[in-house]
Amino acid sequence: MLATPTSSRTVVAGEALGRLLIAIFQGAVIMVGSALLFGVDWGDPVAAVTLMVVFSLVAAGAGMLTAATLRTGQQAIAVGLLLSLGLGALGGTMMPLEFYSDTMRMVAHLTPHAWAVDAFAVLVRHDGNLISILPQLAVLLGVAATLLALASWRLRRALTR
Repeated sequence: MLATPTSSRTVVAGEALGRLLIAIFQGAVIMVGSALLFGVDWGDPVAAVTLMVVFSLVAAGAGMLTAATLRTGQQAIAVGLLLSLGLGALGGTMMPLEFYSDTMRMVAHLTPHAWAVDAFAVLVRHDGNLISILPQLAVLLGVAATLLALASWRLRRALTR
């Protein structure tokens, strides 16, 4: 790609946008599908969609960083699967955070998953809105910005070597 007049910045931005759109599509399929098939109420639609898009930014950054760091596609798949399932389980996506001890709940919040789970709990269980999940959105945006910055730096470095 760098043999063309396309700048490395454009290549990196295209990679990030592609990953973001895939994550948003997957999130939309899950949210719409579960609402239609199982009657899941996600709470305030604007807040739920905003949360899903912000978490998609986190996923895009994590995916890009993983792919830019590892040498082969097989490594990226293996590490990505291990990290996503492990961090997801730790972050409360497989067992409610309320079942965790105080210490484990604190450890869980080292993952973006726990922040997203907390925000969805506010929306679904407590009739929250966009304002009520701003703290969780802020943390997730910080994680997304960090991951996307690291991934962009790493990918640009890998492309120009």
